[in-house]
Amino acid sequence: MGERAKPQPIVLPEAPGWLSPVAVPNLKTGMDARVALARTYTALALANGRLGEGRDWYAGVRAGVAGSKSQ
Repeated sequence: MGERAKPQPIVLPEAPGWLSPVAVPNLKTGMDARVALARTYTALALANGRLGEGRDWYAGVRAGVAGSKSQ
């Protein structure tokens, strides 16, 4: 039996900047509730968008790792 090739280490890229936390909106006492709600909704939409992008990015990384193992 021949020698089996030693697996090469997998080096994953750094996490993209868009995976950083979304800032909590600055809300103040006495602020119009509609403004506070709009700021909160905007932050939540941004965070959820980043989560979706993160899932897509991870799927690509995972597919790349799976593809490199089969070669």
